Amino acid sequence: MFGLHGSNGAGKSSLMRTIATLQEADSGSIQMVEINVLTQKEEVRKTPGYLPQEFGVYPKVDAITLLDHLAVLKD
Repeated sequence: MFGLHGSNGAGKSSLMRTIATLQEADSGSIQMVEINVLTQKEEVRKTPGYLPQEFGVYPKVDAITLLDHLAVLKD
């Protein structure tokens, strides 16, 4: 488990979204052990868990129903 600490606007959320393959990087590179995060997105998506402070899912759906739904989508 890792945590990022920094002032507002330092790029913590941008870094996490890029590592989680939710947004493209403007430049640079990211390696996770032997996986290139920017070019091997399918491999990356099998590895980390990412829970942002706020995430836009269905606010009126309970956790069990949401997890079941996501599990079905992921097969």
